[in-house]
Amino acid sequence: MSYQNARNVRRESRTLVGRFRGGKLNPVMAVAVRGNEGGFLSQQVTLELDPIAGRMITPITGEFISVYLPVQAVDAIKDPDAAYAGMTEVLREKLLSGNPLFDLEPESEISRRCGVNPRSIGGVKKVNEIVRLGHNAAVNFLRQRKYVKAAQVLHSNTAITPALISQTVLDRLNGVLDPEDRVNGRIQFDGNIPIRGVGRINPGSGANPLTNQSVTETGGDTDTYSRAFDLGANGGYLRVETDATGVPQVFADLGGAADISLADFYNAETMDRLTRAMRQFVDANPQYGEEMALRWAHGLSVDTGKIPFIISQQSRVFGRSIVGATDTAGVEGDVMRSDMMVQLSFSVPIPRTELGGVIITFATIKPDETLSSQPHPYLSDVWGADNFVADELALDPVPVTVRELDSDCAAADESTVALYVGHNGLKRTYVHYGLGRQLDPETVENKTAVWQLEVPMSVTPESVIYPEELEHYPFADQQAEVCTYVINSTAVIQTPTIFGPTPVEELAILEDENVFGDSEE
Repeated sequence: MSYQNARNVRRESRTLVGRFRGGKLNPVMAVAVRGNEGGFLSQQVTLELDPIAGRMITPITGEFISVYLPVQAVDAIKDPDAAYAGMTEVLREKLLSGNPLFDLEPESEISRRCGVNPRSIGGVKKVNEIVRLGHNAAVNFLRQRKYVKAAQVLHSNTAITPALISQTVLDRLNGVLDPEDRVNGRIQFDGNIPIRGVGRINPGSGANPLTNQSVTETGGDTDTYSRAFDLGANGGYLRVETDATGVPQVFADLGGAADISLADFYNAETMDRLTRAMRQFVDANPQYGEEMALRWAHGLSVDTGKIPFIISQQSRVFGRSIVGATDTAGVEGDVMRSDMMVQLSFSVPIPRTELGGVIITFATIKPDETLSSQPHPYLSDVWGADNFVADELALDPVPVTVRELDSDCAAADESTVALYVGHNGLKRTYVHYGLGRQLDPETVENKTAVWQLEVPMSVTPESVIYPEELEHYPFADQQAEVCTYVINSTAVIQTPTIFGPTPVEELAILEDENVFGDSEE
């Protein structure tokens, strides 16, 4: 007999109704999974936007994402500076000590939005802190999935955080911020390479600057130079061609460099392969990828029990139905409004883990994310012949300047490098969605037809998330929570928890009458 095996089934069904603003990563449900529990989770959310006056031409997207946070991941964020935070064996010892891993705390906006009804203790409404900690751990996990160096929230955070940009400029253009120079056969040159053809006057040799005789090169040779330049107290000279062209003869002497063998090229190819493999570790697991790569290099593994994972992620564009503004007779027939609603759902198994965890589900609505001013890669450039042979040999990353991303950039920023892409990378895919350049985007009609967010031109720890306050101009009440949601969550969980027998209500007749004959008259 093992108490890790499931012995009973428990069920949890909850339906919540709420509202939220666009551009926020809103927690809408929290499901507790105790140690050695597993089962099946089904969730469905309906998102409905407030009516928008006029015709909305840009798409609005609804997203629904659910993250499983193991207990180890929650413990790691609770006290990140503690020794062995999130280690499975350390948590086992903590549990055996009899002290609770996660204590009670007053309810917060996070627990309220997750629909956690508190327990009243001394008149104070309290919930378990795993809801807040799990939310913050999930936010950090999702941010690092978007960008490894993204800004993190503190474990003490109690506020709702901004949503994540669906596709950064790097995602859209398949670019990088800092290309890795250990790929594509990089070879390290060592040694100092002297330069031939640059001379200086040796004051001790009695040289005559006027006739330029007895000067000394960096290599110690003496020669006659015909071009002089001023170095202050001493003169300097360049060797030039003796013919009428006077071309300077300044060269690097490769004799001073280290020897390059075929083995160096083989090693460079191997370094390329290993670097790409380690990059895949970081891309697959941004939170602990670098640690995994380091341990992989030493033949060690990482405790995977503390790594969160996504159990479901969906996004869908709201249907844009155009209806009459009212059903009342007498209103002008051309007065229209946009009604938008979308429904998302998933049904997934809940994995069984030794220590359990918590499932945090988020919902969000996003405007159209766009690079609306990106110049057309062909129609804003010169038209000429393509050199496909040269393109075959172009392996180095190509810098992308701001002028190639934003038609309306400032003149001083035009040459600023924003990112790097592969050769002809900007020509692979080009997407533009928005108002034509002949329209005035500041008119009321156009501002109510377009709800867009300009994607930042580069990626920083703060630029992968939405601004704290996203403009809601198309909606009638720009300060209101414009999305109404209804979420239903049903969990059927196999558990090792032992349920006692159901008690039986007292039967009065057994007290009044001697049914069992065990009372003395």
